[in-house]
Amino acid sequence: MRSFQLKTQDDSETKALGFYIAQDFLNLKKGVLSVLFLSGELGAGKTVFTKGFLKGLGYKGMVKSPTFSIVDIYEINNFTVFHFDLYRITSPVELLEIGIEEYLEKKESLCIFEWPERAEQLLPFPDLKIEIKLTEVQENNSRIIKFMTKLDLKTLR
Repeated sequence: MRSFQLKTQDDSETKALGFYIAQDFLNLKKGVLSVLFLSGELGAGKTVFTKGFLKGLGYKGMVKSPTFSIVDIYEINNFTVFHFDLYRITSPVELLEIGIEEYLEKKESLCIFEWPERAEQLLPFPDLKIEIKLTEVQENNSRIIKFMTKLDLKTLR
């Protein structure tokens, strides 16, 4: 697995990075279940990145954090995106209770997991793993974003 690290200066750069990564990702992963992990502290920018990512996939609506619903579903150009926020999950068993297997069986779909470490033993290995950290000096919400993937993403070349 290759690792890349980039720095964004603010929310708009983080969204733009998500947009471009999504376009690469979509071209490489058509027709199969794809899995993306987003890790980082509360407020690090996981949902900010996801907003840009979904826009890059062609979604035109509003994107919010699914903290209270656990999963939000987006239909985009003949495929489905399941955006999970596992922050409130206290046990992996809770994911079994909401039927996680059904989400993971659907072809032509993408599962985005925020806070995947809360139930990693139940989740498939990710195609793309992203860790987001706010910089030490929190000027304009700058972030260090680390990507780990086997995919050849043009944006990360």
